[in-house]
Amino acid sequence: MSWYALLLFVHISMAIVWIGGAVMMQLFGLRATMSGDPARVATLGQDIEWIANRTFIPASLIAFVTGVLLVVNSHFYGFGDDWIVIALVLYATTFVVGLLFLGPESGRVGKLQAAGAPEAGVRTLRLIMLSRLDLVLLFLIVYDMAVKPSFGDAESIGWGLVGALAVGGLVYWRYRSVTQSAAPSAST
Repeated sequence: MSWYALLLFVHISMAIVWIGGAVMMQLFGLRATMSGDPARVATLGQDIEWIANRTFIPASLIAFVTGVLLVVNSHFYGFGDDWIVIALVLYATTFVVGLLFLGPESGRVGKLQAAGAPEAGVRTLRLIMLSRLDLVLLFLIVYDMAVKPSFGDAESIGWGLVGALAVGGLVYWRYRSVTQSAAPSAST
């Protein structure tokens, strides 16, 4: 096995762990919130913080480092390639949001849920929405890696953006409809 093949295997494996884990957390979050059990939601928030620190952050860092090493060790890709620039910007966005907000906020929301704080519900819904938007960015990175568009390739970039905006819009619409339907019951 060549060094490049090993790096590629590790890069793809860590991306699978990162994105697959994020999808699973969404499914667990859906089940927990649908249960109506605040204790279950609180535990989930604390579990997500724990998993993020021990799995998502290391997997995303390893995916990043192996991606950089793949470019350094390749004779056909460079850091000036448009699709690599796009991937790096998207990666930086999702990594920073996860590290500085989503992971810590999951823990804070879990503690609020456990304490029965009234603002826990609203913050949980916001956290779910933002984590789903982050997942959209992760899938946009996968799209970028598969399609390898250039900035001159308006069609490929357009389809990726249209897909991401459509799914992101649905996520936001769902968040708004849930928060609006929850608002009247919170005031009674």
